[in-house]
Amino acid sequence: MSSCSKRSVELRRARPLLGTLVEVQVAAPSPARADCALRAGFAAIERVQASMSFHDPASDLSRLNRDGARGPVRVHPWLHTLLRRAQKLHAATDGLFDIAVAPALVRGGWLPRTATHAGASRATTADLVLLTDNRVRFRRPLLIDLGGVAKGFAVDQAVAALRRHGATAGIVNAGGDLRVFGAHSATIHIRLPESPGEFLALDALRDTALATSAHYFAQRRVQGTLRAPIFHPHLRRFAAEQRSVSVQARECWLADALCKVVWLAGPAASPILRISGAQARVLETPRQSSGREARRHAA
Repeated sequence: MSSCSKRSVELRRARPLLGTLVEVQVAAPSPARADCALRAGFAAIERVQASMSFHDPASDLSRLNRDGARGPVRVHPWLHTLLRRAQKLHAATDGLFDIAVAPALVRGGWLPRTATHAGASRATTADLVLLTDNRVRFRRPLLIDLGGVAKGFAVDQAVAALRRHGATAGIVNAGGDLRVFGAHSATIHIRLPESPGEFLALDALRDTALATSAHYFAQRRVQGTLRAPIFHPHLRRFAAEQRSVSVQARECWLADALCKVVWLAGPAASPILRISGAQARVLETPRQSSGREARRHAA
């Protein structure tokens, strides 16, 4: 091996993907290895986007939404895996985590209208049937959106690709959904709900994942009231609270998904956090809380 290959080299690149800016930083034994790892990491994210995009009519997810009620649809293995995880989390949270709330997001204007959302309003993730050979069908008309979990899953797949291609440490940050591995650490700053231009610093993260759900810039008026694009499947309404929920977990897909559960369940989410080995931090606005940090649920 050359002397160059014995040194730890760090590279950082960013690309617009997943509807946000994805930044990847890696450390590797050589420039060539670091470059190879970066290209593999971004390729993994691109594969997730191509398979799981609600907006792309050619994605596996769009094909499934169109044809799943008519019969089995073969999808990418990663999509099949994520659907299985989503179904398990749906059952573990008594239906609170539900990827089948896309019809409500369409009606609220957060997702584009499709010809398949009619008749799917009362279906849930439990109506998914996962078959062998990466095939999926619906028990009844269903419209799925993976916006609450696919970004975290993409981060995990990027980390796996980075490691396979020689990265010894790194950070993948997809618009606030991030994962740190190896000797790297990252200090994260969360926007305050009442003042998005101000930030709260978290402890430095190492060998963990973090996701945040906050909708300072994504609120819309629904029937005259400002609402966030988080839909309560039991109460059949959008969240009106102005808050920030951050979850730290071993994998980013799980942190991403549990953000929505914590947002909707509040302190009642503590059991699922404990079972998952995760912890959450919830920031409320002063009018919703006696302090800036309303509570911290920890496993």
